[in-house]
Amino acid sequence: MDLPKLLDLLHTRSLYFRRADGFSDRFEGALFPSLRKSLDEAFVQKLASDGADYFYRRAREGNYVSCWTIGATDNMALWQLYGGLKTSIAVTSTVDCLFECALFWNRSTHFHKVRYVDHRRVRNYVIGNYTDVLQYKSDAYKYEKELRVIVPQQEDGWEKNPIEVRLALPSVDTLVRGVIVAPEADSNFLEAVRELCKRYDLKAPVKRSRLSTYPK
Repeated sequence: MDLPKLLDLLHTRSLYFRRADGFSDRFEGALFPSLRKSLDEAFVQKLASDGADYFYRRAREGNYVSCWTIGATDNMALWQLYGGLKTSIAVTSTVDCLFECALFWNRSTHFHKVRYVDHRRVRNYVIGNYTDVLQYKSDAYKYEKELRVIVPQQEDGWEKNPIEVRLALPSVDTLVRGVIVAPEADSNFLEAVRELCKRYDLKAPVKRSRLSTYPK
């Protein structure tokens, strides 16, 4: 993330979620051709109240997503895409920490390890509700190794869901286990991030990316 997003996390003491249709990936929530056909056939035969287009829209506009990458190693592609090599930050956590936060929210929360697929070729899948299609992404994004935290907001009026929500944390320390500064960040930026975290009483350590030093 960039520095303003870290500041937002520390200042609001909440986790940011974006509505699924707000991401740049145009395949986000895309329906497999066979699924789209099945939904439309069920609608025509009056076995379902709505068709594929409705399902697609509701899956995207009725769910909020927080995206994490799995693994303890730095990913240069992610540094370059999400904030840049000089002025970005990675926040580290654990699945257990995320579960603890989800319990605090006391609302329906889904955890999915993303499956990367060619949407045109998928034949075997289980789709039971509007969150299920969001566990699949185009295989063009497999380098992300993504874990998704999905919070549905499917109640009446879902069509008017805001583009983003923030869910309060028990404490920022409950979620954050470490803050990693970008590989090419200078010492001034590192100290600025440390000072910012200190000001908000974050106990997690602030370190440079391992990609910033030669192996010894």
